[in-house]
Amino acid sequence: METVNVEKLIEAHRPRMERTIRKLIKNPSLVDDILQDASIKIFRYFSDKEREYPENIEAWITILSKNTTYDHLRKMKRNQDTVQHVSEEYKHHISIDTETPERAFLSKEMIGEVKEVFQTLDQETKNILILRNQGRSYEEIAASLKISLAKVKTRVFRGRKKLMDALKSKGVL
Repeated sequence: METVNVEKLIEAHRPRMERTIRKLIKNPSLVDDILQDASIKIFRYFSDKEREYPENIEAWITILSKNTTYDHLRKMKRNQDTVQHVSEEYKHHISIDTETPERAFLSKEMIGEVKEVFQTLDQETKNILILRNQGRSYEEIAASLKISLAKVKTRVFRGRKKLMDALKSKGVL
């Protein structure tokens, strides 16, 4: 088994890693962060003396760079979803004083549009969305309606998507 000078290996393949990451990410500061994460993974891989040198190191480094980028994108999406969820959870804490008559009118108009689109859904999907909006878990909904958990999740996803698509096509969103 041959020993690996990891620093030289990373330096030699840095341009390849950077090109691979840049193809997937356009933000230069994110490229640097992901490049650093990929380099750390390479260091960790070769820190274990039992590891064998990959047969095709170029392909291995390219795949590692891609996977590190995908991991980073998934992590960013999770963080974004969490921020959005928290902001929606606590938006009722915002003072009513900031609402202008125009906003109040638009809110009422939007609620009317949502109700109109909601009525186009089939009854089972409406029931599932109402229960979910009331804070029920997927498991509770499945048990109370005597349907599978997978069906509940599918109906929630498709129902929300149908609502969003219809509202976008009407120009509400």
